[in-house]
Amino acid sequence: MSLLAHATCLARDENSISLDPNVKDPWGLPAMRITFAFHPDDVRNMQFLLARQMEILEAAGAQKAWPDTSDDSLLPHNHLLGTCRMGDDPNTSVVDRHHRTHDVPNLFLVDGSSLVTACCQPTCTIQALAYRAADHITQQSRQNAI
Repeated sequence: MSLLAHATCLARDENSISLDPNVKDPWGLPAMRITFAFHPDDVRNMQFLLARQMEILEAAGAQKAWPDTSDDSLLPHNHLLGTCRMGDDPNTSVVDRHHRTHDVPNLFLVDGSSLVTACCQPTCTIQALAYRAADHITQQSRQNAI
């Protein structure tokens, strides 16, 4: 038996995705570089949840219980979020409230990248935002604004 608790990661300005100036992909293009570190509160939250999981196992009568505290176990299941922050200010965000990019006309990014954090399974939120963006795109198209 194993237990899994859902947690979130706080947004950090230092976390980013960029193009690596030295590493190339199989087509000779710059490869993606992911820069990520947990916020100290994320680590404390995960430690708290791990302690609760151990308490649950003990209360259930487990004869043996051992936590997986390896770095690989911190995010056994994850959703990649927050790489294209949503906002009104082009200096601090990539897409507007309708998922339209600030810098590329008529490019809409409708996925989890606009969510900088999530406390639970984000799929339904992503789907709802996609429907909302599709409605906006349809309205704008009918008005010849796209």
